[in-house]
Amino acid sequence: MPELPEVETVRRSLAPIVGAKIVGVWDSGKGLHMQRKPPRAKLKKLVGATITEV
Repeated sequence: MPELPEVETVRRSLAPIVGAKIVGVWDSGKGLHMQRKPPRAKLKKLVGATITEV
């Protein structure tokens, strides 16, 4: 589990993209958590969504 200062650093680095639209998604094909891959249909639904908060 990451420490709070690390989480805050990531939050600050992502803050500039709040309000941006997702124009595309990419899947490396590798599982991120316990070798589970994200469902591609869910990833495709992200296209066109707006990032509202981090």
